[in-house]
Amino acid sequence: MAEQSDLEVIEGLKRQWMAMIDAIEDPLSIINSDFEVQRQNMAYHNLAPQSKSIREYRNQKCYSVFGGRDSPCEGCLLAESISKQETRSWTTRSLRSDREFEIRSHPSKGSAVVHYRDVTLQKKLQESLAQADKLSALGKLTGGVAHELNSPLAGILAFAQMALKEMADDNPHKQDLKEIEDATLKCKSIVDGMLGFARQDSTPEMRNFDLKESVLAVARLAAPAIKKQGLSLDVVTPILPAPFIGHRGKIEQVILNLMTNAIDAMKETGGEIRLNLSEHGESHWAIAVEDSGAGIAPDVLAKIFDPFFTTKPFGEGTGLGLSISYGIAKLHGGEILVESQRGEGSVCQLSLPKF
Repeated sequence: MAEQSDLEVIEGLKRQWMAMIDAIEDPLSIINSDFEVQRQNMAYHNLAPQSKSIREYRNQKCYSVFGGRDSPCEGCLLAESISKQETRSWTTRSLRSDREFEIRSHPSKGSAVVHYRDVTLQKKLQESLAQADKLSALGKLTGGVAHELNSPLAGILAFAQMALKEMADDNPHKQDLKEIEDATLKCKSIVDGMLGFARQDSTPEMRNFDLKESVLAVARLAAPAIKKQGLSLDVVTPILPAPFIGHRGKIEQVILNLMTNAIDAMKETGGEIRLNLSEHGESHWAIAVEDSGAGIAPDVLAKIFDPFFTTKPFGEGTGLGLSISYGIAKLHGGEILVESQRGEGSVCQLSLPKF
C-alpha cells in the first residue's frame, strides 16, 4: 500500500511539473542530437504548423514539425550546443517567414532543452525607435542646411528672372539664363523638401475630417497619372464615413506619396493599383496601397525610410518622400508598414489610430 502511495505521489508531482511547463507561454522542447523531438510543451504544440496530436511529435525532426522544412534551419547551433555541452543562442526567421525567434539551447546528455522566444514585436520596436532617433537627428541637420541654402538660392533666382525679363528674345545668352532659372527652381524644390522633413517634429493643427473623403480625393488627384501610365485603379472604402482627428493635408500627402511610389513601381510591368481604406481591428484605420509591380529587394526594403535614399535615376527623386511620410504617420500616432515579394508587388499600409 505504501508503494502505491509513493507512486501516486510521484505521478502527482509529475502532473504538477508538466502543468507548470505547459503554462509557460514560450515554446519549449527536448531535442536530441539527431534533431528529433523527445518532449514538448503545449505552446510548442499550438505554434507548430502541422496538425498533430501532442504525442505524434515524438521522434519527428524539429525543423520539420515546427518549421515545415526538409533540413535544419540556417544558423542552427543545436548540434554544436549538444556536442560541446555548452549553452548556445541564436536568432532566426527560417522557422516562420513572418516571425523572428530567439532560440536558446541548454544541453544535457545527448539532447538539449530548447527555448523559443518570439522577438518579432521587440525587433520591430527597436527598429522603430532607431529610425525615429535617426530621423530626428537628420531633421535638425537638414533643417540647418536648408535654411543656409535658401537665401542664396532666392537671390540667384530673383536676379536670373529679372535678367530674363530685361533680355531681348534674340539674345544668345537667354537660353543659358533659362537653364539657370530651371536649375535654381529644382534646387529650391529640394530645399523645400528638406525643410518639410525638418519640420516633422512640429505639431500641426488637428481637426476632425473624413478619411474616406481624403482617400477618394487622392484617388481623383492620382487618376491622370495612373491613366497616363496605362494602369487601372481599384478604390475600396467603407460604406459609412471614416472619422479621424488629424491634419488632413499631411495625411493626404502621405497617401499621395504611397500612390506615386506604386505608379513608379509599375512603369515597366503595368497592372492594377488597389487603394483600400478599412478598419484595422477596433482601434485603427488602415489605408493600404497595393501594386503588382516587380517588388522590392530585401536589402532595399531595409532602407526605404532612410532620408535621401532612392532607387530612382539621378535627378528624378530626392529620397525624402517616404521619410517625410514616416514622420507624418508617427506625428499622428500611426505607422507605415511595407510588405513586398520580388516579382509579386508590394503593399504599403498607413495605420492610424481612431482616437
